Amino acid sequence: MDRFVPNPSAIGIPRVSFLLLRPPAEEIGSVARTLAEIPGAVETWIGAQTAFSVIFHESIDESESLLKRASGGQLGNPLAIVSVDTGMRQVPSSQVPVYFDFEGVWVRYCGQPGARRYPCPLPPPCQEAAEGSDSPKRISPPISSLLTRHFTRPSHLTGPYSVPRSQKRSLQLGRVEWRVFLGLLHLPTIEYQGMSFEDLIFVTGKPREPDGLGRLLSDLAADCNVRPFLLVGDHNSVLIASLGVGVSALKVAPDYAQPRNSVIKTVARHVKEIEVINERLSSLRMPVEHRYDRLV
Repeated sequence: MDRFVPNPSAIGIPRVSFLLLRPPAEEIGSVARTLAEIPGAVETWIGAQTAFSVIFHESIDESESLLKRASGGQLGNPLAIVSVDTGMRQVPSSQVPVYFDFEGVWVRYCGQPGARRYPCPLPPPCQEAAEGSDSPKRISPPISSLLTRHFTRPSHLTGPYSVPRSQKRSLQLGRVEWRVFLGLLHLPTIEYQGMSFEDLIFVTGKPREPDGLGRLLSDLAADCNVRPFLLVGDHNSVLIASLGVGVSALKVAPDYAQPRNSVIKTVARHVKEIEVINERLSSLRMPVEHRYDRLV
């Protein structure tokens, strides 16, 4: 699927939060509904044991209120809570070096030599954010049209080459980016050389050093041939997400490029108190999936 992703700083979004929670089994549905009902939630996923959400906050106060509830255990056991300041005071690309970029894991799955554009980060602050990250939410008509385009136009008229000039300018200035994402719910039904993706893997922990995500990403690629589709972190938490093929698939296709070194040992050089959470893609539900139109 393709979407137009807004630059948070260009639309007055001061903070983006990434939450991975483990609610009690009997409450996971209600927690997921709570997260999905937040107006700025652009992602909400439910697995057999976890709830995951990405939220674009309209204000710092809104962010702090939600993070207080989450860290206090009101939404379940907080496995990872990452809060990213999107203003000029920090560069979010250093905190979110990989933002739902599936190219790295896909080329490895297909046996290709390397990715062309990976990694794509959360869009970094653009020039118009220089006035301050605390300014109110502001979405111009061209940006609004781009964010809602996939839900108001025929599919053949939604790409970047069919948009009018005013909207193309928003793309050229970096206010909005055109991105293509994998539809995770369809992956278990897609086979390539006897393999299929079966697992959604989260890795959480605490950073050993500030601003170390870039080195972690480089080491994972160089030492393990692993390129996660999501890598985010702040001074308290690190969250990594990737995809895995099943054991049965590896028996059918033993030539699949296995990690050259231990992934966990490589992560442990940069992250402490590591926990690995494995969700079956077949059990995954997505009440909210790349819905940036909800920000309008």
